[in-house]
Amino acid sequence: MTINATERRTAVRERYARAATTGDGCCGPSDCGAPSNGPDPTAATATAAPASPTTTADEISCAVGYDQDELSRVPEGANLGLGCGNPVALASLAPGETVLDLGSGAGFDCFLAAERVGPTGRVVGVDMTPEMLEKARANALSGGFANVEFRLGEIEALPVADASVDAIISNCVLNLSADRPRVLAEAMRVLRPSGRVMISDLVSDRPMPDFVANSQESLVGCLPVGIAEYQADLAAAGFTAIGVEKRQRYPSEHILSDPRVQEVIRRDPALAAEVHSFVESIHGGTIQAVRPGGTKEG
Repeated sequence: MTINATERRTAVRERYARAATTGDGCCGPSDCGAPSNGPDPTAATATAAPASPTTTADEISCAVGYDQDELSRVPEGANLGLGCGNPVALASLAPGETVLDLGSGAGFDCFLAAERVGPTGRVVGVDMTPEMLEKARANALSGGFANVEFRLGEIEALPVADASVDAIISNCVLNLSADRPRVLAEAMRVLRPSGRVMISDLVSDRPMPDFVANSQESLVGCLPVGIAEYQADLAAAGFTAIGVEKRQRYPSEHILSDPRVQEVIRRDPALAAEVHSFVESIHGGTIQAVRPGGTKEG
């Protein structure tokens, strides 16, 4: 059974509403893990070991590239352990810049970005889940982040003015969109000339089996985007200086436990090897690109 865009959006919203209120992560607390050789955000072949159900959000975040100093500087409850990388560390943010976070969640990356851009800069987070928005705004208030604001909206139709943003960040969100090309077109619209995107997302260099792509549990549990597909979508949106790179392996064994996937494999056991190979290919990756143009507007 194919899942349409509306069903996909509803499923994702419901899952992240639960994450905001109960702490249930993207892949479920028992499915997330840390690289067995320690966090190494620059390693393209780092592997991840399964974590116990008691794995904390901070442990997950350390595994994908954050350090303890960063974790200590955000309000309690801002880090839900939902990321697959650290886009703020790689975005080269400068004082006075305006930063937009797509799918800002409880505000974790927004607060780290706010420190980088300083009091003369500004950070805007956009999220479609009211429960996340409420949590993020409370975190901003408790942390005294006056240069951060959060807006309710979908990343396919950003509530942001044209050519008003210097940098766009996002963390394990675009892979959940039912219309990623539209998201990237919106990113192009709101960026100033020479503005840039620095996205952490799940990527793979293996084709996704159709029956996995149509599994609701898998899609809200973070399915990857093909590397070539990401490159093509960015180019089609008009971006230049495109780079898509695999980094640490992301534990995605939750896909194997999906009832729809299990049913397909039961009917055709030969497909089991295909699914296992695909799961092993899923990595956290960095996606970067630049909007062409010389002089910034606005």
